[in-house]
Amino acid sequence: MLDIIGVGDTNVDVMIRVPHIASHDEKVRGQLLGNFPGGIIGNFCCAAAAFGAKAGAVCKVGMDDYGELAKSDLQRRGVDVSHMVVDPACETYFCMVLLDHTGEKALTIVETSGFLPKPEEVDLAYLKTAKRVHMTSLDMTLAAHVAQALDGTQTLLSMDIEATAGTAPAAVWDSVLQRVDTAFPNEAGLAALTGCTNLEAGARQLLARGVRTVVVTCGENGAWVFRKGYSHHCPAFSVPVQDTTGAGDCFNAVFLSGLVEGWSMERCAQYATAAAAIAIGAIGSRTKLPSRAETERFILEKGEALCS
Repeated sequence: MLDIIGVGDTNVDVMIRVPHIASHDEKVRGQLLGNFPGGIIGNFCCAAAAFGAKAGAVCKVGMDDYGELAKSDLQRRGVDVSHMVVDPACETYFCMVLLDHTGEKALTIVETSGFLPKPEEVDLAYLKTAKRVHMTSLDMTLAAHVAQALDGTQTLLSMDIEATAGTAPAAVWDSVLQRVDTAFPNEAGLAALTGCTNLEAGARQLLARGVRTVVVTCGENGAWVFRKGYSHHCPAFSVPVQDTTGAGDCFNAVFLSGLVEGWSMERCAQYATAAAAIAIGAIGSRTKLPSRAETERFILEKGEALCS
């Protein structure tokens, strides 16, 4: 039985180093850093596998060079790719990632016909074999399809909520949120979905709509965990930043890997925050994904006791 299956996107990130992110009508010179496997769900599954979870990915790629790189990297990292959708008629999507001297990024998704699997291409029976299924808000039709299929099963659903969340109708969101066990919005995603700039007010709104646990990631300000009658703040670790691409994906993967093992919210948040801090120390979203032992060593070296 798999611990977690991710459903959504995997791609290739074309990374370019720039002195700063260009403004309108400005030209900057950049340096090509290379092609790195990426994608929200692809990164998530690799981070979960690195941490020790049994992970599977249901993503869509074409039979092209980018598709081969994306799929082979998942497989190399121990992710089950038996239910990946490989379509010779589509082109694997990619991202142009501009990385400045601070490690922050500007990212453009070059969307293709191979962006996400269609609802009918997802093997629902396969998803029901996992303890948890993780998705994004990039395609709410796909999310609603999976959420409905998992309703009444033992498989728990989690969702990464992006800043585009506000584009889907409220009725669609309500049908999904009432089936979501754990939601992972960043600050922009929470505001887009709830209209609240106050983190706790926004999180409480999601809890009222059916979500059991809301985890708000706040970058250098750490993360907040909210449940009914409960809140917890986990500060971020101070580290040199090379590349923030995929940091949230790594955080979500480690947090959910902890939940699979029955960890406390405090322990899940501490390990997830530490793992994300390690991951941003190298170029590429998957270059420095840590194991559990590496994460624990990092926490202890930072002078913190391991949460129980």
